[in-house]
Amino acid sequence: MTFYVTAAEKILIEKHYQKDEIVNSDPDCEKMFKYHNLTINVYHDKVAFQGPLSEIIAEYRNHWNIFDKKETYIIGNDEVGTHDYFGPIVITSCYIGSGALEKLRVLGIRDSEELSPTALYELANKIMKIVIFEAVIINNRKYNQWINENYHVNTIKTWGHNQALVKMLQHKIQYNQIVINQFVTEQLYYEYLTNMAANKNKIISDKIEFALNASSKYIAVACSAIISRYLFLEEIKKIKEELNINIPLGAGKNVDEFLIKLKAKMNHDFLKFLYRHTKFHFANTKQVLE
Repeated sequence: MTFYVTAAEKILIEKHYQKDEIVNSDPDCEKMFKYHNLTINVYHDKVAFQGPLSEIIAEYRNHWNIFDKKETYIIGNDEVGTHDYFGPIVITSCYIGSGALEKLRVLGIRDSEELSPTALYELANKIMKIVIFEAVIINNRKYNQWINENYHVNTIKTWGHNQALVKMLQHKIQYNQIVINQFVTEQLYYEYLTNMAANKNKIISDKIEFALNASSKYIAVACSAIISRYLFLEEIKKIKEELNINIPLGAGKNVDEFLIKLKAKMNHDFLKFLYRHTKFHFANTKQVLE
């Protein structure tokens, strides 16, 4: 079980276990404690509890659930796919009410980029049974259409975040805060929404906070990132099944090499395929067509 903590919270934990401090053998760890069967590792901005699950939960219930008060009744938003040539942009809005946090803590929620596909699929399926979530998938046809209409990528993402929130608030949930993993300033976010002709929905602006690296600070945002990644990979899987070939992620040289081979196979259907399944304006398109 891992907590991302403030400096004051870290001091509180260190004071609680000060009699149980042991020699620290981890260069990345600031302090290490041994309490009964638990090992507590204190890092710069987080504290990790390792040991029997029943004892970890007991410590959580007796002492450290106080850190989760700020995590309750929060909607978190995050997106994936913006840097991948293949596949859509997926934005997920995730709500954590009362009673869900202990279950999520036990799962050991962490950065979706650090997870293998197998671990990500397993974790996402568990999370989706605990939280309320809504997702918006912006497919490549719609994305390419908006790019051709001179909308910026961040404008498109802003629309997706607002759309996910519109869907989420239809659940009539009680929430204290909405946290969006920040990709533009607050001012630009609302300017993009206001000026986007395609936005027919109400603009959600109440109780919104924009936070950098929010997935490391809020479990709701971390859950949103994991669910978004899962849904993105499901869309990639559909392309893979259509072509019967593995689809590379990202937008690097591996993608360029893949496109050259694919072009030789597909011939006249190649452009149609690109517009349907890729972010056509990426440099990869120009590279392969030249």
